[in-house]
Amino acid sequence: MKKIKRYLKIYWKLIKFSATLETTYRMSFLLEIIVEVGYFVVTVMGMKVLFWNIKTMAGWNLYEIMVLYGLNMIFAEIVLGVAFIFNLRGLPEKIANGELDLILIKPLNSQFMVSLWRPYFALIPSMLAGVIMMVFGFKLGNLVFNWLSLFPFMIIFGCGLVVAYSVGMMVVTLSMWLVQATPLPMLAQKFLFMAKEPFSIYGGAWRFVFLVILPLAFMVSFPTQVLLGELVWWWIPMGLVMAVVFLKMSNVFWNFALKSYSSASS
Repeated sequence: MKKIKRYLKIYWKLIKFSATLETTYRMSFLLEIIVEVGYFVVTVMGMKVLFWNIKTMAGWNLYEIMVLYGLNMIFAEIVLGVAFIFNLRGLPEKIANGELDLILIKPLNSQFMVSLWRPYFALIPSMLAGVIMMVFGFKLGNLVFNWLSLFPFMIIFGCGLVVAYSVGMMVVTLSMWLVQATPLPMLAQKFLFMAKEPFSIYGGAWRFVFLVILPLAFMVSFPTQVLLGELVWWWIPMGLVMAVVFLKMSNVFWNFALKSYSSASS
């Protein structure tokens, strides 16, 4: 427990440092926000085009998809903002130029420092846009929101965040063995973008793959279904198991990779 409190205090200091750093360069920060708002507009337009000639997609109507896509924006921006933009995306370069050495000599968990040291705040507008899209989906579609669904939603959504982070961490860790590893972070991000589709569109073996091997279902689809009033009894226990297993796998794989790491200065 003391160790957890220590790292929470450290992370809070990192958040304050990152916020100060980003607001120092206000024009750059503003441009980053404009880019994120543009992404929101493109997402909405794409959704409108998708439902131009169809009424449902795999049993989901337009307004349910709005809730799904809105939650996906929140989900993706949390994972990207917390772990990717300034952190995992730069790991291949840190390995190549020797910056990883400076991280490894610090008296802190190296996985923590590599993946969480600097949050990215320009993604907050996209998260707010995601909330707005979800609200519009509920209002325009006359969907019923039950406050009692928030607790199971938060559990499954949290499990999905842990799984997404863990998968991204394992993919980027492959940089330890690859010379040209810069595409790896983008590959991990592509995995996140796949989560925006309803799980019901997959059939056959793909359902098993995206439920157990790469559990996309727990990232956005299942949490959205919980908010829409559907909760299957095994989602929570299976989500918790998946979160623990994948987080442990990412940690074991990272420590294994460190044994193969050769300092750039050596």
